[in-house]
Amino acid sequence: MKKTYELAGKVMGFFDAFKGSRPAIDNERILIVRGRSRKVLPLSEFSSKLSEIGELLEGKELEPTSDKIDEILKTGDKNIKESEHYTNDVDTNGFMRMKDELESMGLVVEYKIFEVQNFDIIIAIWEDKNEIPPLYVEVTVSEH
Repeated sequence: MKKTYELAGKVMGFFDAFKGSRPAIDNERILIVRGRSRKVLPLSEFSSKLSEIGELLEGKELEPTSDKIDEILKTGDKNIKESEHYTNDVDTNGFMRMKDELESMGLVVEYKIFEVQNFDIIIAIWEDKNEIPPLYVEVTVSEH
C-alpha cells in the first residue's frame, strides 16, 4: 500500500469518514481525499481532535502563518501539475478564502498542517455551526 493511502486512511478512519470517501486527486506524489462522517464533533473539540490525529500520525504541527506553509503549498501544486493537464498557479491564500466562504454559509472550519517523515499533511474539518451532521473531512498528503 502506498504511504499516502496509509496516512490518509488513518485520518479518515479517525474521523469515521472513510465510508464513501473518495480521492479528489491521486497521483504518485499527492493524494487529496474528501469524505464526511455522520458523527457530530462538538465545535469546542475541533482543535484538540486535529492535534490528536496529528500525534497519532507522529506529525510535527506547523503554524498556519509560518513561511513553511508557502513552501508546502508550492510543492503540493507542483505535485498536482505532474499528473493534471492544467492547473492554475497555487493560491497561497486559498485556505483562508475557503475557510471564510464556508463560514459565511454557517459552517465552522478548522484545519491544521503537519510534517511527517517525507510528507506534509493538511487536514481540514468543517460542520454546521449548530453541530448538525455531517462532519466534513478533507486530507491532503503530499511528498516533500
